[in-house]
Amino acid sequence: MRVVGYIRESADPSDGRSAFSQQEELRRHAGEQGHLLVAICQDLRNPGQPSRRDGYLSLLGVIAAGGVDAVLVPGVATFSPDAIVQEIMLWDLKHRGARVVSTVRTDMSLLDPHVAPEPSRVLIRDVLHRVAEHTNGIKPQRDSQLADQELPERDVLVHIVHADADDPAPVVQDDRR
Repeated sequence: MRVVGYIRESADPSDGRSAFSQQEELRRHAGEQGHLLVAICQDLRNPGQPSRRDGYLSLLGVIAAGGVDAVLVPGVATFSPDAIVQEIMLWDLKHRGARVVSTVRTDMSLLDPHVAPEPSRVLIRDVLHRVAEHTNGIKPQRDSQLADQELPERDVLVHIVHADADDPAPVVQDDRR
């Protein structure tokens, strides 16, 4: 299996899991499992700066380019110490067609679709699923699809509110089509 690794240094310098040790953990695990590690994407800690996800964005680029079967992480907590953020990132990777593999055995129950996770994670996954359903239901159609369809015969009311920095009262413009 071809895998891309993702590591992230903790914002807490006393964490003890340096980027180097995480890279070595991924290399060792990939070798033991017979996986081909094609790249490692890394988010670095910058003291005094907000966390950035440039490494994660690179990971998404590698996934989009194809040629990898899974994302290998040194623990799901690499994504974030927060379970909600972990679930969002796992959901994001799954919907991009990437399987997530962890070097931490206890993460296997989180990553196995046949094992029910703890109730709080079930709730988070359900909310993410419903957001995706909602988003898919309201996606705008492509212009070419719209051009082939007739618009409904009804009025559409659009209120455009202009806010002027000098005038505290907004101006409302009523455009009817």
